[in-house]
Amino acid sequence: MAIRMAMRLRRRRPVENEVLGTYSFPSRTVKVLKTADDRILWTCDCDKFRRQEGQREPLWCKHIAKAAARRALERLTRRVAIGRAEE
Repeated sequence: MAIRMAMRLRRRRPVENEVLGTYSFPSRTVKVLKTADDRILWTCDCDKFRRQEGQREPLWCKHIAKAAARRALERLTRRVAIGRAEE
């Protein structure tokens, strides 16, 4: 005699990327994300960045370059840079 038991399997929610940093500029925002597979992903809300979506190359724009420079300085000096508007 076989006993049948109903099993409920939970669906895994898509893993959200962890936000490592957010860099604001006068009209744009750049985010540094850590993906589920431990990769670093840079995103920007500018039009140029969004138009690159279909490319295989890493996406990049001048705002990401500025944010990367700011992040590098923060890591070298171990302090958070203060934006011009906050001074």
